[in-house]
Amino acid sequence: MTVQGFRHEPYDWRGQTEWMFSLGASEGPQAIILPPLFEEMNFTRAFIVDIARGLAAAGIGSWLPDLPGTGESLRDLATIGWDDWRDAAHGIGETIMALTDSRPHVVALRGGALLADAIEGRSWWSFAPASGASLLRQLQRTQIVTDRDRKQAEPSDPERISIYAGYPISAAMRTGLTGAEIPVLPSPHRAAPAELLDDRAKLWRRAEPGRDPELAAKLADDIAHWIATCERH
Repeated sequence: MTVQGFRHEPYDWRGQTEWMFSLGASEGPQAIILPPLFEEMNFTRAFIVDIARGLAAAGIGSWLPDLPGTGESLRDLATIGWDDWRDAAHGIGETIMALTDSRPHVVALRGGALLADAIEGRSWWSFAPASGASLLRQLQRTQIVTDRDRKQAEPSDPERISIYAGYPISAAMRTGLTGAEIPVLPSPHRAAPAELLDDRAKLWRRAEPGRDPELAAKLADDIAHWIATCERH
């Protein structure tokens, strides 16, 4: 088994290069981590890295992709629709398969669960999945407060690019999110234990980004045991 530190890996999406981080073993079980979406991602980024480090310690390689229009992507989020993200998620899974000769286990947190069924994975694990409509409402609430403070009102044109919590959301993204229900993920699937879903676990609701090393270690341990179980069958 070859163990490596953080590294950038490219994936191709519609003729352009997008990026993902990889950490841990380059052989053996691999896990793609689909993070929360939009502002929730900013609140949980360090927390997700802690989970990836825990998986690396258990001998599991982790992949943390930037979806088109996010992170290191050079694309403008305003040009991206919901179906684009689902298509990219499928492509990310195929890229990892080609690089490792192994179907990745899919680890999905919050809004990431809405994309998890687009990946042909080995297994699925989810943490506090959220519907697209609920994520959009939260973004809208945040923007309403911002607009109120600035004494602005958003025009009602449904075809325009809307700015929600600093994110330019296209009409196609808005429509897709509104209809994105929490999917019934393929089998085998495990949901995070209910006892780990208390208020402390809701890092995305805190006043500012933060970490919870204890919770990250518990989640990494649960994921690692789940993956080990799936690998034996």
